[in-house]
Amino acid sequence: MGSQARQVKPADEYSDLDVVLYTVEGFEQKSENYLQWLRDFAPVWMIVEDHGEATKGWLILYQGGVKVDFSVKSIGRLQRVIHEKRLRSEQERGYTILLDKDGIAAQLPAPTLFDPPPYTPPTQAQFITCVEGFYYGTVYLAKQLVRGNLWKVKWADQIQQRMLLEMLEWHAHATHNEPVDTYSRGDFMRDWVSETTWQELHSVFAHFDAEDSWHALLASIRLFRRLMEETSAKLDYDYPRKMVEEVTDYVLLEVR
Repeated sequence: MGSQARQVKPADEYSDLDVVLYTVEGFEQKSENYLQWLRDFAPVWMIVEDHGEATKGWLILYQGGVKVDFSVKSIGRLQRVIHEKRLRSEQERGYTILLDKDGIAAQLPAPTLFDPPPYTPPTQAQFITCVEGFYYGTVYLAKQLVRGNLWKVKWADQIQQRMLLEMLEWHAHATHNEPVDTYSRGDFMRDWVSETTWQELHSVFAHFDAEDSWHALLASIRLFRRLMEETSAKLDYDYPRKMVEEVTDYVLLEVR
């Protein structure tokens, strides 16, 4: 899966490998076996655990810089995909079957190699949650700046930027006439945001400096608000206008 199996914007020399092993129940008890198997391929620089609730995972960095994201999942999860006839988002852009002892993986639906994966717009509730989360973070960031807590500002800004990215993705889908691929975590962003947005994004990240952080926060507020208003209009959603006005005024006039 991942970039190595992608036909559009395929892997480059810096791309990692995403490998998933589907196996029988009880896989969670075999961690040492998997780790030894991973070490047998090549000299390892490091192995970082990345376990989920129903997944065993490791991030492996081999000598020379080759990175492999390896996960082990129950065969039941693969069977559900086959039963539902709907690939998961990480499978939609392409996958390669390396080993299929039981012929189960061969029953997977074909990926949409050249079309953007199916997209579902946010619900009204999800949209409001993102808006409220962003403006909550705006007040928090402003207060930390006044306190001079620059490290906490950088920490909180990472959370803030995730909500900005979510709105950027929704805006791109809402404002394009044709289906658009927003990929993951901002990949290839210049291809799916407008030139105006791209230029505005250059102002939303700050140095470890109070004044620069204020400029970045205000730029983020301006950009998020524009994206929010244009997206809400396209989706025919409302947003808490009074709250947005009052929070913005509070940050600009009382905290700043």
